[in-house]
Amino acid sequence: MTVDPGRAGADPALRGDGVGTPRSEPAARAQLHLILDWARFPHDLVGAAARALEGGVDWVQIRARTVSAADLYALAREIAPRCRERGAGLLINDRVDVALAVGADGVHLAAASLAPAVVRALVGPRRIIGCSVHAVGDASAAARDGADYVTFGHVFATASHPGVPPRGTAALRRVVEAVARPVLAVGGITPDRVGALAATGCAGIAVVGAILGAPDPAEAAREFRRALAGWPRPHRPFPAGPARGPAPHPAVRAGEDPRG
Repeated sequence: MTVDPGRAGADPALRGDGVGTPRSEPAARAQLHLILDWARFPHDLVGAAARALEGGVDWVQIRARTVSAADLYALAREIAPRCRERGAGLLINDRVDVALAVGADGVHLAAASLAPAVVRALVGPRRIIGCSVHAVGDASAAARDGADYVTFGHVFATASHPGVPPRGTAALRRVVEAVARPVLAVGGITPDRVGALAATGCAGIAVVGAILGAPDPAEAAREFRRALAGWPRPHRPFPAGPARGPAPHPAVRAGEDPRG
């Protein structure tokens, strides 16, 4: 039997409100996304995510491109309830299968990922889809193909792309003004650089090392929240609240491992 996870009449075992709280109006405040990068910070990602959520992170994106689906699934299963407890959203980078299995709120796509239109057919209308972009053309194409938001970068120099010149805030502003989608800034963002992004109209920021590499991820997240507090309303606010997607596999909700 084929079940459309976005259809109201779907099997109750496969339907639900995803990891976080129900969506409503677009988020009024600038968003703080944490990217859990397994390649750069492979140790205690669960603990780091829990602390960052305590500090006020709005969304957690798990990026683990070099690990098996089983290992990514196991990590996501541990992080999902922590997001739920804090009312935060959970995104899985690239792996649509894992996002569906754990009932994540959405998928974040890279250049080599499936196209947003293809992913939409798989995840249904209620999950959020984001795309990493590096130019206005990329952002426009992602928007046309059905992305709900884009991340643009890297804005500042970053250890994630050593030796690659940053694209800067002027390029970020051009993307914000060119596409009818919320835009997140990513790359080399620290609390003291947040002020330089406010005037671009972007919907928020995505952070890796400045939180995961901090002695206390909770305090690092709080510092970002304080820096974002004075921002004007974003040009196009980020979709509010997580929970576009159906519930995870019933065994995940029960705390079991469906693999046996």
